[in-house]
Amino acid sequence: MNKIDHFKQNRPVHLALRDTYYQRGTTLLQHLRGKPISHRKMADYEEVLFLLRTARDHGGFSVRTHSATDKNAQFGQFINLLAGNVKSILSMLNLKKSVEAEDGFFLSFLDINRASVALQAEEYERRANDIVCCMLGTLDLSEAAYKKLIKANWDDFSTVERKRYEKAKTHYTTLLENRIALPAYKKRTGQFS
Repeated sequence: MNKIDHFKQNRPVHLALRDTYYQRGTTLLQHLRGKPISHRKMADYEEVLFLLRTARDHGGFSVRTHSATDKNAQFGQFINLLAGNVKSILSMLNLKKSVEAEDGFFLSFLDINRASVALQAEEYERRANDIVCCMLGTLDLSEAAYKKLIKANWDDFSTVERKRYEKAKTHYTTLLENRIALPAYKKRTGQFS
């Protein structure tokens, strides 16, 4: 009896999930491109973070086989880098919110006036915007490499694997577009979460 390698068997499905969640997350980021940071919602970035983390996880499952390419592993690291940037944006926006809070510690602890608090809040907002601009530039640079990776994976698939990839991609794209059963992002708790 042959031993089944579940990671190899499910590789097309994991790649489809990786690609679907990555494409949805980066599409949401692109839609935020034209909005000023003050009009963007933290919930948007929380959703992007969830999507990128899910893409990263499925990317990790897809490279657990002997046939996995280095480019797929590198792409997983790239997704992780993007998720770290989104986490940094959320951190800056959380700091801005904390500084601006009427009943927050910042104003009372530092014993400063509202104008000073407003300047500090603007700095956090500016940092968040800088990270967004840098990340969108990085995404623009990655477009050709990503398309090349998708083509290489497609060429490597057998006919059965192509069907499984397409079926999974279509199914999860529909779920994400309709927001059916998409788990909510759960903020981690703790001092350094």
